[in-house]
Amino acid sequence: MVNDKSLHLLRVSLLFEESDEKRLCELLEMLKKYPAGIYDIAFFTNFVHIPYTLEEGLRRNEILSKYIKLFKEAGYNTGINHLTTIGHHEEDLSNGLGDKYSFMTGTDGRVCRGSYCMNDENYLNEYIVPLYEGLAKADPDFILVDDDIRYGHMPIGNGCFCDKCIEKFNKENGFDFTRESLVAKLNSGDLNIRKLWLKKQSEAIENILRLIGKTVRSVNENIILGIMTGERFSEGYRFDKWAEALSDGGKYEIMWRPGGGAYTDYRFDEIVEKCEQTGRQNAYLPKYVTKSQYEIENFPYQVIKKTPASTAIEAAWSMTSGCTGAAFNILPWETGEPLKVIEPHIKAIDKLLPLYELLKEKTAGKSPFGVGYAWKQEDILNVPEGGFINTWGGMYSDYAREMFDFGLPEAYHPDNTLVFLGKGRFAYSYTDEETEKLLKRGMYLDAQAISYLNSRGFKNLTGFEVKKEIPVDAREIYTEHKLNEGIKGGIRNGRQAFNKGDSYGFLPLNEKAETLTKTIDYHYNVTSECALGVFENEKGGKIAAAGYYPFSWVSDFYKSRQIINLMKYLSGFNLPSYVESFVRIRNHTFVDGEKITVSLLNPSNENYENITVAVKGDKESATFYNQKGENYKVNRISFDGKYSFFEIKNIPAYSIVLIEA
Repeated sequence: MVNDKSLHLLRVSLLFEESDEKRLCELLEMLKKYPAGIYDIAFFTNFVHIPYTLEEGLRRNEILSKYIKLFKEAGYNTGINHLTTIGHHEEDLSNGLGDKYSFMTGTDGRVCRGSYCMNDENYLNEYIVPLYEGLAKADPDFILVDDDIRYGHMPIGNGCFCDKCIEKFNKENGFDFTRESLVAKLNSGDLNIRKLWLKKQSEAIENILRLIGKTVRSVNENIILGIMTGERFSEGYRFDKWAEALSDGGKYEIMWRPGGGAYTDYRFDEIVEKCEQTGRQNAYLPKYVTKSQYEIENFPYQVIKKTPASTAIEAAWSMTSGCTGAAFNILPWETGEPLKVIEPHIKAIDKLLPLYELLKEKTAGKSPFGVGYAWKQEDILNVPEGGFINTWGGMYSDYAREMFDFGLPEAYHPDNTLVFLGKGRFAYSYTDEETEKLLKRGMYLDAQAISYLNSRGFKNLTGFEVKKEIPVDAREIYTEHKLNEGIKGGIRNGRQAFNKGDSYGFLPLNEKAETLTKTIDYHYNVTSECALGVFENEKGGKIAAAGYYPFSWVSDFYKSRQIINLMKYLSGFNLPSYVESFVRIRNHTFVDGEKITVSLLNPSNENYENITVAVKGDKESATFYNQKGENYKVNRISFDGKYSFFEIKNIPAYSIVLIEA
């Protein structure tokens, strides 16, 4: 990398008019005043979402070259963020490429006139090759490819079903599908056809990234390339393959920019959710991808909609989900409004620099350990019949978010996952061998997952079968069991009159299967003898069968305590940490040999005091770090034989603290 101090990146939109130069000089002065850990500058090539003409590209490249030189001389790694390789959506169509090339096409034959098919060889050779040659000649340190290299363009949805794509798919696989028959087959649930289609989707992206790499390096092989991603299940989520294509098999250094939504902080949980998504995006990246800058997306730059404090803390929390820094897309440029309106944001980022540097040392680029979804990169294969094309595959990797609201450590990569959460037919795309391997671990499964696994022949490993559904008036009551210590007789109510369904009773199939809860009606009549049970199978796997609102309405005191106890048990008491106090908090924990680093985010507007945190192992003392980068030693307050307990005096609202023991 040109500048090894690199932490954050700032993305700068341009109008490619004379007004840009004055504003860029103002921006340089602002960054001198508030450096904010920003060492990388990326200039957008466009501010509308369709590909511009090659002629316009040549004009813009000359301007880019001048500004790149200006910022390089100021000491920045300076590059290009190319917004529209194939195009995003329909915008400013009168100034686009028109219908010379094949448009991205939906299942019904409608097209997106703002994006073009990645399998159109003429488009690749006549447009993309000379386009990227021109970008490389502007002499950037790096070129970032934006996330239009994907499927999912308005108004057509996911995938391209143009004649070229269907012809290529048929030829490569010996099929004779029409658009209509292919869509019907994909929606039917045929696993083999779905796999082949995802392979086609991913390979088209791999091909275009390989072409971009070859083209740019033919001009200057020292230019570093990067790609922006999101929760791209419809292409198979094969970011490992994309990285291989862009880096020429790991030969060249590349950058990554995981992204998603969270355009405002009106609902702060959207920021937390996006960091979960980037945790998954980072999980399977090859080790040679050492720079992953999380996209802070405040587009379309309505500055009041996300506060400076939220913008700054979002960058910090991303550095605990596998990112090494942030790529800020926060600058209002097109509107011409004064840059001083964004100064509070830059100032807030600068103020958190000690925290960013701390996270760079302790957590950046690492994958946390704990409880995670039983998800696969190809999760979209599991979606039910009738919903393959335009269903978000994350329905099988994003259904238990509430379970992490009270301090359970969250994991994203299966190698770091100690307890797997399984829903419905999550295992539809798993082989029998893969499924049995999971069932040898700790698993928390809903009723539909139990039924599906049993139908696959794994009844002896699940320990339960679904006996009946209780569609109305069911409440959960805690039985006498060691995992229910202190909560026996407590009641949880999912309020089925408001929140339909999600209540089932189990039949234990083995004398070793134990009951933790029953269901009762409003008059304490038992409606199911087992609503939650645990079972240790012959393979050593610890299984929890959860029939009553297993992933939702779990935030009351009794249920949250039970879930913490349950996750400790299912992990074999190897959970690296958890929050003992009853507060809303997020937890990313990192394990390095005997050293455990716990990062905690307070995503609420409450200032928490005297919070107790459990860390695995016999740890007599720990080091605490606050957002100012200050640290101090504390002694544990107790030890239960498995976990050491420490007290944090204060976790302010919307802030992060670290514990290292």
